[in-house]
Amino acid sequence: MIYRKVLLIIALSIGLMLSLSMSGSEAEELPQLLLEDEYPQDLDTLEEFIQSYYLLLDSDSYLKSYKFIHPGKNKFQNDDKGMQEFYRKLLELRNARRDRVVVYQIGDSHIQSGYFSGTARSSLQKYYGNAGRGLIFPLKAVRTNQPDDYRFSLSGSYQKSDSPRSFGGYSLLLDGSTGLDIKTNNFYNIDSRFNEALVFADSLASLKASDNLWAQRQRIEDHGAYSAHYLRLPEYAHECQINLGSSFKALYGVSLERSEGGILYHSMGINGAGFYTLKDQDELYRQIAMLQPDLIIVSLGTNDAQGNYRAEVARANIQSFMQGLESANPQSAILFTLPPDSYKRGKQNADLAKLEKEITDYAKVHGHAWWDLSEVMGGKNSVSKWRNHNMAARDLLHYTPKGYMLQGHLLYQAFIKGYKRYSEVREIK
Repeated sequence: MIYRKVLLIIALSIGLMLSLSMSGSEAEELPQLLLEDEYPQDLDTLEEFIQSYYLLLDSDSYLKSYKFIHPGKNKFQNDDKGMQEFYRKLLELRNARRDRVVVYQIGDSHIQSGYFSGTARSSLQKYYGNAGRGLIFPLKAVRTNQPDDYRFSLSGSYQKSDSPRSFGGYSLLLDGSTGLDIKTNNFYNIDSRFNEALVFADSLASLKASDNLWAQRQRIEDHGAYSAHYLRLPEYAHECQINLGSSFKALYGVSLERSEGGILYHSMGINGAGFYTLKDQDELYRQIAMLQPDLIIVSLGTNDAQGNYRAEVARANIQSFMQGLESANPQSAILFTLPPDSYKRGKQNADLAKLEKEITDYAKVHGHAWWDLSEVMGGKNSVSKWRNHNMAARDLLHYTPKGYMLQGHLLYQAFIKGYKRYSEVREIK
């Protein structure tokens, strides 16, 4: 009780000092603080409001050097309907009432490189706790680009398969005994060591304890058409070798995790992917369900707006993809990240706005949230400004690593803004 009184006095003092130094419009954003007996006794929303407020001050200071973006517009839309349950889970996580919150992001080439999702992941984990790197896949083994924060090599015979399209992006068909060599690094300035690894495979796979004598603990989870093989390392490490043996016929990915509280942020990107390429991937939807995500971030649309755009086709593809995703993951909140600005046929792609409307129309009807990245990054034709600052690639379709990392930071800031607003609402109630 005394602790809450101290917090209330500190918050009132901070609010007074800030209101004196702010403009009228800025001061109005501070919440009305309640009397002590009106505070919820289980979750400390006042503390969370204070902490998230200062996080935003730091974030705003960082973004001031980027004059070509619109940080004032950087917020989630419709999250008062679509993400309240997710925010509650984050609040429980911060108050040690929950061990883990799981995020899964699915996207195209903007996501496959890892810079966007890696920046968002590490930034969120520094505040909410680091539960691990999450899902990885040996993308180089299928001759495509791989994120810089891990290395994944295989021994044995294998071949790439796009069917089923796995939650790691691709599938590997294995023939004979296979070994995995996994290494992580602190590319995003966060501890990337892990002490747990989950190997996702076909239903007939069996991981023998005798093949991995170093593992403290092993178990197999049955997921119907799939299986998850859990290994516990004796201590936190940047490297792990796993001998799958000969019973594995398919590999769908490996999740690197930590046995501590925090956010577990999985991400998967496929070059050239869109709603139209993933709309019939029922196996993908069921595999995502194995991760039990609290939030699914859908970062698709750039490729759907290329070529000859037809609104009715795009609408049908979005509906088909989302119906499959929602049916397999009814417990998950959904956040759409609208595509960044880009060019098509030598000029700004006007079809992006048409596609964004189809996405937001769907989100409104089904109670999902969305984030307008194009608006935040500067609006129509902003990609040319990003290119002038070496933040976009020459094709004016993709972005440089620095550009993607800025987008990831903007997503992180939008998360904190939404979480802060949620804390305010709980205070006012």
